Amino acid sequence: MSDAGKEPQTLFSVDEAGIATLTLNNPKTLNALSPQMLEELNAHLNDAALNPDIRVLILTGAGRGFCSGADLSPKTGARTPKTPAERGEFTRQNMHNGFNLVAKRLMNLPFPTVARVNGVAAGAGYGLALAADLTIAAESAKFILVFTNQLGLVPDVGASWHAPRAMGRAKAMAAAFFGDKMSAEDAEKEGLIWKCVADDALDTEVSAVATRLANGPTKAYPEVRRLFDAASTQDIHAQLDMEAEVQPKLAATEDYVEGIRAFLEKRKPEFKGR
Repeated sequence: MSDAGKEPQTLFSVDEAGIATLTLNNPKTLNALSPQMLEELNAHLNDAALNPDIRVLILTGAGRGFCSGADLSPKTGARTPKTPAERGEFTRQNMHNGFNLVAKRLMNLPFPTVARVNGVAAGAGYGLALAADLTIAAESAKFILVFTNQLGLVPDVGASWHAPRAMGRAKAMAAAFFGDKMSAEDAEKEGLIWKCVADDALDTEVSAVATRLANGPTKAYPEVRRLFDAASTQDIHAQLDMEAEVQPKLAATEDYVEGIRAFLEKRKPEFKGR
């Protein structure tokens, strides 16, 4: 239990292969992001970033949902902001110290990440699912931008960045304005996620992908992420300069030496993440 005697709303584990699993664990709310859950997520992600034994992280939800978004239910004993100014400041603090911090920490981890989307990913859960490097969803999963149509808000937790980059501005605008459900199959077709698989194949697929990543050059993956994310905001000349900055760092690693040796010996490389 937590310090306040509450049941934890997240689960975290690391197996012998260095595969970490971070689970949103409040299935009765479809894993809505409560203040407690956000605090736990931030703590786990911070600890994970400092753990040299982790080679890949899987993010998923318990039960039949991935994440239904922010927990909007009233909390016993919690102070409710009443004035427009109070609501604005309350929201600002929640975003900077909770939601955004989780997204930033997830997207800056020094190893690859996989989102296992086992059900609905709505609102903040939509952004959280797309914050992973690779997103794999069950056929029954749904992606919903509920912010604008339902709440009069804008997409957040990075959804306003991910959606137009993946689907294009026109389709992202419609998805935000109307909040229609998008199937996992359509999300794959639109490039919003990497892969849609049958519900009963989700665990097998995610496990295989995580194992493949854990056995790969884990120092290189975050640098690929950084290059691809920067590509939308800078021209080709700046991108070439960035490649020239990153490549020498990776060429100095043991994994690069192993890759060259394996190539010359015509065998599969055995990367160690060093």
